[in-house]
Amino acid sequence: MVEYMIRGHVKRGNGIINNELYIGRLVWNRQRYLRDPSTGRRVSRMNVESEWIVTEVPELRIIDDELWQAVKARQSEIADKYVNVIETVREAQSNRLNGLHRPKSLFSGLIYCDVCGGPYSLRGQDRYACSARVTNAHDRTG
Repeated sequence: MVEYMIRGHVKRGNGIINNELYIGRLVWNRQRYLRDPSTGRRVSRMNVESEWIVTEVPELRIIDDELWQAVKARQSEIADKYVNVIETVREAQSNRLNGLHRPKSLFSGLIYCDVCGGPYSLRGQDRYACSARVTNAHDRTG
């Protein structure tokens, strides 16, 4: 949950690194909230961009354009690199049974091995290890 609060969702503009208020832009009416009639839960839906209300508030800017653009470029690189992983995760999350198997650790699904590129997983209370190492993949590579 903490990593989502930081990374957020690029298109929805939420999360710390997507907050346009940091560059002096206040955006209202980006999304609306509805009740799902089947579950009774509140769900958010994006409004079309033409309905957004954007106000420039330069006195609230705390980040310069150079840093903001560097973050956006990095987000784009990550999205391009992991597009297949992201889609797979979204499909898995849409499966209601999968909600029981969500990562319980802050870095789950975010750490990868420099040697083989395999994912790291929690191997103790506070220790991560390459999942491929369990199958001795590293031992065969030298």
